[in-house]
Amino acid sequence: MKIKWLYWFWGAMDFFYIIRFGYLNFSQGKVPFYSDIQSYVQLRSEHGVSSDVLLLLSVLLNVSIVVSMVLFFVGSRTIPYLIYVQLPLRLLLVVPSLSIFLWLSKAAGATSVIWLISLLLFSEAVKLFSILFRKKWCV
Repeated sequence: MKIKWLYWFWGAMDFFYIIRFGYLNFSQGKVPFYSDIQSYVQLRSEHGVSSDVLLLLSVLLNVSIVVSMVLFFVGSRTIPYLIYVQLPLRLLLVVPSLSIFLWLSKAAGATSVIWLISLLLFSEAVKLFSILFRKKWCV
């Protein structure tokens, strides 16, 4: 496997997340980001600073996913650094890199919290190790 194909795979997974994020919002009659900000305004009075932090982290993660998708597709050498920064955000906000797993789990009716957390951890471990050891595994 060549590094290019590994990067294209992870870029495609980020692209799938972006398409799914947009689809889920539009199918519920929401506008991405705008609806999130509306929800934030409503929750801010009840939850205070914690809602500020969650909104900021969520926006940061979503923007970084778009950036990482582009960097993966162009084969940037800086992508590993962005992946290391994204990892804690993905774990905290429960956004797996292999977001197709969530879609398949929902379609199959598997919604156990333990199952979904296991998929999240597996997804992030696969991405981290494939990027970390890419030069060893990719010819």
